[in-house]
Amino acid sequence: MIKLVWLLVRFAIVYLLLGVIIGVLILTNSSTPRFFSLGVDVIGWISVFWCVVAYVLVRFEPTKEAGKLLFVSTLGALVLLMYIKEHFWLQDMRIHAWTAFLAVIFAISLLFFVLPHRNLKPLLFLLPVSACSWFLVWVGYRPASLVIEIMGGKGKLPEENINKVIEFMPEVFLSCLTSGAFMVCLIMPFYIFARWGHDPKGTYQSLTKRLRQIRNARHF
Repeated sequence: MIKLVWLLVRFAIVYLLLGVIIGVLILTNSSTPRFFSLGVDVIGWISVFWCVVAYVLVRFEPTKEAGKLLFVSTLGALVLLMYIKEHFWLQDMRIHAWTAFLAVIFAISLLFFVLPHRNLKPLLFLLPVSACSWFLVWVGYRPASLVIEIMGGKGKLPEENINKVIEFMPEVFLSCLTSGAFMVCLIMPFYIFARWGHDPKGTYQSLTKRLRQIRNARHF
């Protein structure tokens, strides 16, 4: 009986969240980020760099999981860059690819929150991967594209214009960092919500057990 009541409560929570999620999707769909053009060779070299960093992290036990996440997120960033300018029409509404990506991510988190089946749990890994992929797109690929464009235009544009662009670079980098952090903060709460929110009692017991183990380890 308690499980049935808690299931109905979870359905009610998801129902209340739907309005907020739809609002977020509408806002993200109406905003069109300015992505600098990136050549295939540039994307390839940047991706190779991140893969090398991921490989180095995987080689050491303390950073092994972070390396795996970085490697998979690099592949995710490539997918985002491939489809970032794509769109489709739904009932006379233009839906951008990044909005569809976010909708799928949110749907996975809500589905697992309502029905936390073990077969659905591996899908939750897509949420931190998606967050890290967006962060890489904004912080790794986009600033690199700007630097490459400036270097490529040195011989074609007047030096005065190049200097003006360079003056704006810190502001652009800060904007990219803010956008990347925003995407992480937008996606990761849904991961936490789905991963640990569906079973508050089990989460509390697991947390207290982990804290007890840490405290006992410090005593020894």
